[in-house]
Amino acid sequence: MYIKYFKCVKKVRFIPNFLFLLLIFFGCSKNKPEIISFSGFTMGTTYSIKISEQNPINSIHQLQSEIDSVLLHVNKLFSTYMSDSEISQFNKSDSIFIISDEFGELFLQSKQINNISKGAFDPTVHPLVKLWGFGNKGRINELPPNDIIQSTLNKIGFDNILIKNDLLVKLYPYIELDFSAIAKGYGVDKVSELLILKNINNFMVEIGGEVYCNGKNNKNDWSIGLQNPFLEIGNENILKVINLNNKAMATSGNYRNYFEIDGQKYSHTINPKTGYPVTHNVVSVSVVANDCSSADAYATALMVMDKEVGIEMINSINGLEAVIIYGDNEDFKLLKSEGIDEIISDF
Repeated sequence: MYIKYFKCVKKVRFIPNFLFLLLIFFGCSKNKPEIISFSGFTMGTTYSIKISEQNPINSIHQLQSEIDSVLLHVNKLFSTYMSDSEISQFNKSDSIFIISDEFGELFLQSKQINNISKGAFDPTVHPLVKLWGFGNKGRINELPPNDIIQSTLNKIGFDNILIKNDLLVKLYPYIELDFSAIAKGYGVDKVSELLILKNINNFMVEIGGEVYCNGKNNKNDWSIGLQNPFLEIGNENILKVINLNNKAMATSGNYRNYFEIDGQKYSHTINPKTGYPVTHNVVSVSVVANDCSSADAYATALMVMDKEVGIEMINSINGLEAVIIYGDNEDFKLLKSEGIDEIISDF
């Protein structure tokens, strides 16, 4: 048996399905505001902040310290790699678990998207993610047997967790949560909230490829490059440009995080209804939303769903747009939501 693994260049400990497809373009003007940029590490990947303000920022060092504190707090809530995180404690609990306000907030948002996507987005898929070697237990050396997959499939289901005030109740002790497909976006949102509270209104926040753009970049919308997923990152490989103003964008894809056994590819995107990695020809999905956590979760849902059904879902929800890239390197196409042409342009 021949097995080969492929994964992102950057080591991803917190969210294995990260996909970095962003290139930020800055307009040229003699009177443009100074772009303040800084970056760091969080959630097993990198983050980047760009601020385009006429008024000077008093202390960038202090601002970055506060941002790092916000991201550390999010990590302590939702990292499945930290044994003392809130989500790890929940996963080890047997039945009733007291949750923080933030945990409840993300749980309810996830439950809503789970319902809308008819189960395509399901944070209880964690046991299957681990079974297929994409969780914190590391890669597998052989395919899991079908009977094990089916028995594990019986251990997931968002309806198996009830919420009442500050309590989560497991109907079965083996139920686990994994917010990896929404937590990066949540982190982006929380950092964005911090910047707005500090009266910083023109900025871009990016964590591992998920982004929120507020206000303007030198009097123009922020421009995010949508890259050809079959090519390496670079300006020459940009398919389209997404123009964002007070909007978020998240991208999910299968082409960088998968393994191969006997010539067959197995992606990290697990279908919570079948228990197996998805097998369709969707390569990547980019979703634009009012907040980054929603964009993050819906991008994951679209990677699971049939592409036509997925676009129909996006078209039915106000404030959401999407671009689906499908096919292969020799012949790929773009499937776009109804309103995406208003914010998408050629490079």
